[in-house]
Parts: sequence; structure tokens; C-alpha cells
Amino acid sequence: MDFREPARLQPQAPSQPVEPSQPAPPQEKHKGRAGRWLRFLLAVVLIAGAGASAYYWRDSEAKDKDQLSSSQIDQLEQQNSKLQKDLKAAQGDAAKAADKAVPSADTLKKIQDAVKAGKYADIQSLMAAKLNIIIAASEGLGTRTSAQAVADLKTLDTGSDPWNFALTTAVVSAYQDGDYAQYFPVGALVGKAANDQVVSFVFNNSGKISAIFIAANADIL
Repeated sequence: MDFREPARLQPQAPSQPVEPSQPAPPQEKHKGRAGRWLRFLLAVVLIAGAGASAYYWRDSEAKDKDQLSSSQIDQLEQQNSKLQKDLKAAQGDAAKAADKAVPSADTLKKIQDAVKAGKYADIQSLMAAKLNIIIAASEGLGTRTSAQAVADLKTLDTGSDPWNFALTTAVVSAYQDGDYAQYFPVGALVGKAANDQVVSFVFNNSGKISAIFIAANADIL
């Protein structure tokens, strides 16, 4: 029998712990697909937003243009209405002027001669049956008969010769812009004495003297 000691067992190094297996990471291609999909959705949203903004801007601009056009149309209609009224008024004035008898050159000369000579009775036949005699500053005398008007014209005797019945347009325009403008209408015969006394003969539609205005001095006109 073999009484040799059995061979000693060599100590074994402790075995390394086994790491649990990790799940395999997702494949990169899935990540790529998801990213592209998100970018696509973002692009769609941006495009849709841009389109909506453009539509809103165009719609707002169109409304603004419509409002502006309506305002311009209203303004033009008002201007047109005013022009039509002015045209009718002008046509009415033209019709009245056409119907109005203009004093003849002979009539105007007779009036001038009567004033210069102080022979006012010579123009009584050129007066209307009733006429207004106005004295500046006193606002008299009012409605008078032609006979009374002849006597009232004696006031002109204080006027110094020579009388000027060919006054410039500028002088007459100044009277027409003054406080007594109504007594210097277009067609009136206006005379001025050397001492600045002024007389204006106004005619009616029949060419008769309908009003006589007298001012002691042109300065008050």
C-alpha cells in the first residue's frame, strides 16, 4: 500500500463576478428617423405660420385700402356735390344777368352830365317809380319817389368839380370790399368828386335807377 500523502490542493483564485448583460443600445438609424420627422413637423408648422401671417397681412392691407378708397370716394362725392351747387348758382346768376337790361351808353352819359351840371331833374325819367336813397353814415333816407330823389340829389352840390366817372378797377374794388359793398354792385355807375364825395347809381333789371348811394367822403367807405 502506498502511504504517501495525497497532493495538496492549490487554492484557487476567486472567480470574477459575472457582470449582468446590458441591453443593446437602440440602433442609430431609429434616432435618425425620429429627428428627421421632428424637423419635418417643425418645417410644416413654420410654413403654415408664415402662410397665415401673410394671409392676415394681405387681408388687413386690403381692408385698409377699402377703407381708404371709401373715404376718398366720400370726399370726391362731397366735392362733386359742392361743384354742382356752385354750377347751379353760377347758372342762376348768369340767367339773371342775361335777363337784366344793361343801361345804355346814352343813359350813363345823361346821368354823368346831370351830376356835373347839377340838373338832376334831367334824369328823373331814368329812375324807377320807387327807389332807395342812402346817405352813408346817416343810413337815410330810404324808399323815395323819383320826384323826391331829384330833390335828394341836391346833396351832390357840395361835391367839387371835376367829377370822375371813370374810376379805376382798383378804386371800385376797394369800395366793393368795404362796409357799403352792397351799394357798389357790378354794373353800378360810380363817380367821385375832387373833394372825395362819392355817388353810386344802381340799376334794376329794367335798366332803371333803383338806388342812389351818396358818401360825403371816400374815407368812410
